[in-house]
Amino acid sequence: MKAQRLVILSDLGQFKAARLETTDRGTPRLETLETARLEAYPNRVVDKVADSAGRHSAPGSATGAAPLADDHNLKLETKRRLIKAIAGKMADHMQREPDLPVSFAAPADILQQVLDELPANLRARVDVTLARDLLKLPQKELLEALSRATPAS
Repeated sequence: MKAQRLVILSDLGQFKAARLETTDRGTPRLETLETARLEAYPNRVVDKVADSAGRHSAPGSATGAAPLADDHNLKLETKRRLIKAIAGKMADHMQREPDLPVSFAAPADILQQVLDELPANLRARVDVTLARDLLKLPQKELLEALSRATPAS
Protein backbone atom coordinates (compact mmCIF):
# COMPACT_ATOMS: atom_id res chain seq x y z
CA MET A 1 0.00 0.00 0.00
CA LYS A 2 1.12 3.48 -0.77
CA ALA A 3 0.42 6.32 1.68
CA GLN A 4 -1.02 9.24 -0.22
CA ARG A 5 -2.00 11.87 2.26
CA LEU A 6 -2.77 12.80 5.83
CA VAL A 7 -6.46 13.57 6.41
CA ILE A 8 -7.52 15.72 9.38
CA LEU A 9 -11.21 16.09 10.25
CA SER A 10 -12.40 18.24 13.12
CA ASP A 11 -15.14 20.29 14.67
CA LEU A 12 -15.24 21.94 18.09
CA GLY A 13 -16.03 18.65 19.81
CA GLN A 14 -14.05 15.98 17.97
CA PHE A 15 -10.74 15.47 16.18
CA LYS A 16 -9.83 12.68 13.80
CA ALA A 17 -6.56 12.06 11.97
CA ALA A 18 -6.21 9.38 9.31
CA ARG A 19 -3.83 8.28 6.59
CA LEU A 20 -5.42 7.92 3.15
CA GLU A 21 -3.79 5.06 1.28
CA THR A 22 -4.34 3.32 -2.01
CA THR A 23 -4.33 -0.47 -2.10
CA ASP A 24 -2.52 -2.45 -4.79
CA ARG A 25 -5.81 -2.62 -6.68
CA GLY A 26 -6.23 1.17 -6.57
CA THR A 27 -8.94 1.24 -3.92
CA PRO A 28 -8.76 4.10 -1.39
CA ARG A 29 -8.44 3.10 2.25
CA LEU A 30 -8.49 5.23 5.41
CA GLU A 31 -6.31 4.14 8.32
CA THR A 32 -7.35 5.97 11.49
CA LEU A 33 -4.38 7.38 13.40
CA GLU A 34 -6.26 9.17 16.18
CA THR A 35 -9.81 9.88 17.25
CA ALA A 36 -10.19 12.26 20.17
CA ARG A 37 -12.94 14.10 21.94
CA LEU A 38 -12.05 17.74 22.62
CA GLU A 39 -12.90 19.42 25.90
CA ALA A 40 -11.56 22.82 26.87
CA TYR A 41 -13.00 22.76 30.37
CA PRO A 42 -14.28 20.24 32.87
CA ASN A 43 -17.97 19.45 32.50
CA ARG A 44 -19.16 21.07 35.71
CA VAL A 45 -20.39 24.64 35.26
CA VAL A 46 -19.03 25.65 38.68
CA ASP A 47 -15.53 24.68 37.51
CA LYS A 48 -15.80 26.89 34.43
CA VAL A 49 -16.50 30.30 35.96
CA ALA A 50 -18.16 31.58 39.09
CA ASP A 51 -18.83 34.83 40.86
CA SER A 52 -16.85 35.79 43.96
CA ALA A 53 -19.11 33.69 46.16
CA GLY A 54 -18.27 30.60 44.13
CA ARG A 55 -21.54 30.24 42.27
CA HIS A 56 -23.29 31.60 39.20
CA SER A 57 -25.72 34.42 39.79
CA ALA A 58 -29.41 33.88 39.35
CA PRO A 59 -31.48 36.34 37.32
CA GLY A 60 -32.72 39.08 39.63
CA SER A 61 -30.27 38.13 42.36
CA ALA A 62 -29.36 41.08 44.56
CA THR A 63 -26.12 39.62 45.93
CA GLY A 64 -23.08 39.00 43.81
CA ALA A 65 -24.78 39.16 40.44
CA ALA A 66 -22.21 38.66 37.72
CA PRO A 67 -22.47 40.63 34.48
CA LEU A 68 -24.35 38.92 31.67
CA ALA A 69 -21.29 39.20 29.42
CA ASP A 70 -19.51 36.47 31.40
CA ASP A 71 -21.34 33.73 29.51
CA HIS A 72 -20.45 35.32 26.16
CA ASN A 73 -16.80 35.64 27.15
CA LEU A 74 -16.78 32.05 28.37
CA LYS A 75 -18.09 30.83 25.01
CA LEU A 76 -15.47 32.83 23.11
CA GLU A 77 -12.68 31.62 25.39
CA THR A 78 -13.85 28.02 25.09
CA LYS A 79 -13.92 28.28 21.30
CA ARG A 80 -10.45 29.86 21.25
CA ARG A 81 -9.02 27.08 23.42
CA LEU A 82 -10.61 24.36 21.31
CA ILE A 83 -9.24 25.90 18.12
CA LYS A 84 -5.75 25.97 19.68
CA ALA A 85 -6.14 22.33 20.73
CA ILE A 86 -7.17 21.32 17.20
CA ALA A 87 -4.21 23.18 15.68
CA GLY A 88 -1.85 21.58 18.22
CA LYS A 89 -3.06 18.05 17.47
CA MET A 90 -2.94 18.78 13.76
CA ALA A 91 0.65 20.05 14.02
CA ASP A 92 1.70 16.93 15.96
CA HIS A 93 0.38 14.63 13.24
CA MET A 94 1.88 16.74 10.46
CA GLN A 95 5.30 16.57 12.15
CA ARG A 96 5.01 12.78 12.53
CA GLU A 97 4.18 12.43 8.81
CA PRO A 98 6.50 15.07 7.28
CA ASP A 99 6.33 13.83 3.69
CA LEU A 100 2.58 13.58 3.28
CA PRO A 101 0.39 16.32 1.85
CA VAL A 102 -2.53 17.23 4.09
CA SER A 103 -6.29 17.47 3.60
CA PHE A 104 -8.17 19.35 6.31
CA ALA A 105 -11.94 19.46 6.75
CA ALA A 106 -13.73 21.50 9.40
CA PRO A 107 -16.88 23.63 9.64
CA ALA A 108 -16.54 26.95 7.83
CA ASP A 109 -16.68 29.01 11.04
CA ILE A 110 -13.46 27.47 12.43
CA LEU A 111 -11.54 26.32 9.33
CA GLN A 112 -9.51 29.48 8.75
CA GLN A 113 -8.97 30.10 12.47
CA VAL A 114 -7.40 26.65 12.88
CA LEU A 115 -5.18 27.19 9.83
CA ASP A 116 -4.09 30.57 11.22
CA GLU A 117 -2.98 28.86 14.46
CA LEU A 118 -0.61 26.53 12.58
CA PRO A 119 3.03 27.52 12.04
CA ALA A 120 3.60 28.86 8.50
CA ASN A 121 5.73 25.90 7.39
CA LEU A 122 2.99 23.42 8.35
CA ARG A 123 0.19 25.60 6.99
CA ALA A 124 1.87 25.51 3.57
CA ARG A 125 1.52 21.70 3.49
CA VAL A 126 -2.28 21.86 3.73
CA ASP A 127 -3.19 21.72 0.06
CA VAL A 128 -6.84 20.66 0.37
CA THR A 129 -9.33 22.38 2.66
CA LEU A 130 -13.00 21.51 2.90
CA ALA A 131 -15.33 23.85 4.77
CA ARG A 132 -17.58 20.98 5.83
CA ASP A 133 -18.06 18.88 8.93
CA LEU A 134 -17.19 15.41 7.62
CA LEU A 135 -16.72 13.68 10.97
CA LYS A 136 -20.06 11.89 11.04
CA LEU A 137 -20.13 10.78 7.42
CA PRO A 138 -19.95 7.06 6.69
CA GLN A 139 -16.56 6.04 5.33
CA LYS A 140 -17.80 5.57 1.76
CA GLU A 141 -19.23 9.12 1.62
CA LEU A 142 -16.11 10.50 3.30
CA LEU A 143 -13.86 8.89 0.68
CA GLU A 144 -16.08 10.31 -2.08
CA ALA A 145 -15.92 13.82 -0.59
CA LEU A 146 -12.13 13.59 -0.29
CA SER A 147 -11.73 12.30 -3.85
CA ARG A 148 -13.78 15.21 -5.23
CA ALA A 149 -11.59 17.75 -3.42
CA THR A 150 -8.65 18.91 -5.48
CA PRO A 151 -5.33 20.23 -4.18
CA ALA A 152 -4.82 23.99 -4.41
CA SER A 153 -2.43 24.99 -7.17
